[in-house]
Amino acid sequence: MASEFGRAAPAFAERTAGRFDHLDVVRFARLRPGDDVVEVGAGTGNFLALFAGARRRVAVDITHAMLREARARHPGVDAVGGDALRLPLRDRSFDLVASAQALHHMPRPVPALAEMRRVAARGGRVLVVDQVSTESYEQTVMMTELEKVRDPSHAASRPPSAFRIMLRAAALRVVDERVVEETQRLSKWMWPGEFPRRRIDDVRAFIERYGDETGMDFRRDGDDWAFTRRRIMILATPE
Repeated sequence: MASEFGRAAPAFAERTAGRFDHLDVVRFARLRPGDDVVEVGAGTGNFLALFAGARRRVAVDITHAMLREARARHPGVDAVGGDALRLPLRDRSFDLVASAQALHHMPRPVPALAEMRRVAARGGRVLVVDQVSTESYEQTVMMTELEKVRDPSHAASRPPSAFRIMLRAAALRVVDERVVEETQRLSKWMWPGEFPRRRIDDVRAFIERYGDETGMDFRRDGDDWAFTRRRIMILATPE
């Protein structure tokens, strides 16, 4: 994971700028004046930057190149190198503990969620935002295969029901949930400046052959492909 994201950090920051802006995550997270916020797997900080009303914002990530981008692009964000399975943070130290587009890179998401619960303050919240598959097992398998062709650090695509199960297994109680669908394009999903040409060609070939089996509604758009991206937003509290 560190190798993949370290290689592409500047281009990743540019490609993903603004991708969360329409989700209204600050309101969804019930951000309160004076809250301390930490994001686990924060990358280049584009998600954490939305929480400008927080008293303190801390970005935790395993990839130092991503954190350097976060510092440069978002003054006021504190960057901390750390593993999601062993967060270098005190118990009950943050009012909001968030993770955006990170859990699908983790083969063992429940221990990471348990760590997020550990550092959530009394009365605090845990926020998860991530891409989801459909509830079809077969489509979930094929979406996972496509994602691994695109990005070798991808661990697993999961349906909304799996996120609810994972949160319960980490002793977190879901208090709000939303699934958002939007249309994306392959040319935006795979920037030539971020991905090797050979990998882009491999993804195109996979879509040509198996795109209908992924549940992502691939359809041609000239020389490009349009598809449906689904994201889940879940807000939970420690039990």
